[in-house]
Amino acid sequence: MQHTTHSPEETKLLAQEVASTLKGGEVLFLEGDLGSGKTTFVQGLVHAFGYTEPVRSPTFALMHTYHIDHPTVKQIVHLDLYRLNDPSELRAFGLEEVVHDPRTIVLIEWPEKGFDGDILLPDKRIVFTIGEHNQRTIAYGKT
Repeated sequence: MQHTTHSPEETKLLAQEVASTLKGGEVLFLEGDLGSGKTTFVQGLVHAFGYTEPVRSPTFALMHTYHIDHPTVKQIVHLDLYRLNDPSELRAFGLEEVVHDPRTIVLIEWPEKGFDGDILLPDKRIVFTIGEHNQRTIAYGKT
């Protein structure tokens, strides 16, 4: 599917729609240039699960975990691999434990920095493109 959004609010609304399709146990790769709306999308998705605190990009921390009070989803793990120097650094985060947890959703920005496709395959790949007049084209689907 492909959608065009015209504001951060519309991007967050689209993320809420995507959130309604998630049950837990999914891995989503978020791909796109800097400023294309990936973190805004994550904000909408995390808040759709009832999280009320601010959601920020983990650009410097590499990973944030949001604990959720939801019937099927108990945590959302958000990784931003933009500043990752070596994929082996991911082992320090214990990602193997959360990736296969059916109560966890894993969102990964800049997945190409840490995965070559053989290590971790996404359930959905979401691609963000910046258009004219601050528009964002967001394409997603199963891989």
